[in-house]
Amino acid sequence: MNDRTTQLRDRYFSCDGLKLHYVEWGNPDHDSLILVHGNRDHSRSWDFFVEALLAQTYHPLHIVALDLRGHGDSEWPPPERGYRHEDFLIDLKGLARHLEKDSFTLVGHSLGGSMAMLFAACFPAQVKKLVLIEATGPYARAETDVPELLARWLEGSGAETENSCYPTVAEAAKAIQKRFPQIPEAAAVHMVRFGSRNTDKGLAWKYDPRMRFHSFSSFSESQIKAFIQRIDCPTLLVYGGDGDFMKSPRASRIGFFKKGSFVEIPGSGHHVPHERPDELARIVRPFLIE
Repeated sequence: MNDRTTQLRDRYFSCDGLKLHYVEWGNPDHDSLILVHGNRDHSRSWDFFVEALLAQTYHPLHIVALDLRGHGDSEWPPPERGYRHEDFLIDLKGLARHLEKDSFTLVGHSLGGSMAMLFAACFPAQVKKLVLIEATGPYARAETDVPELLARWLEGSGAETENSCYPTVAEAAKAIQKRFPQIPEAAAVHMVRFGSRNTDKGLAWKYDPRMRFHSFSSFSESQIKAFIQRIDCPTLLVYGGDGDFMKSPRASRIGFFKKGSFVEIPGSGHHVPHERPDELARIVRPFLIE
């Protein structure tokens, strides 16, 4: 990483009774770009994308990468609380209040993209531009699915569960690459270094293991369409050409975005910011400054 990227600052703020962590680059007086990671990921996974973006533009930016609750260096909610879409949206709203920003650009990957989309729909005047990476909103739930979904969440929410442990950074990185083989080794190692903690059993993931259970938050497809149609800002939708996004029912929502543009990154799977950060930056940069 070059000197410009390593000039990041660790920051914390209080929200909903939790201490949440984020990192930032640049001058807070400039326009803010807020990055939101995916499920079981963390803020520092954006480092390579930020490095590429800063190297490609001299347009002044204030970049913020949030650790959602239960991820990275943010606190976990107590056992009686879960990880609903509403909870993550509280995190985003809390961050906006903390930064004292009337408007900003949101960039989200996967789960983070879904939350960014919902936030932009709830507060269309607050989001200037929106970048959704492998995301067009959460999975829709049929009404008949909701009782079983809630039952599964209730069974899992109180279960005693632990994250996997690894003896070394290299072994943990191999585990990431085994599940997501298109993530380069350097990116996998970086994810481990900032996404794990030392325990007496070895390196354990920082994320709350309850994140492996499906949220009981549920929206129907028509409700998600209503959210999308409330979004007024220019929206850039990015997907990996080697992933399964276009096979997902969520891909059909692309046409609902009033000011949407759609870009494929060939050779990338689901984890575009990790796999192709330079290409992603080349696509996002002109969108930000146009």
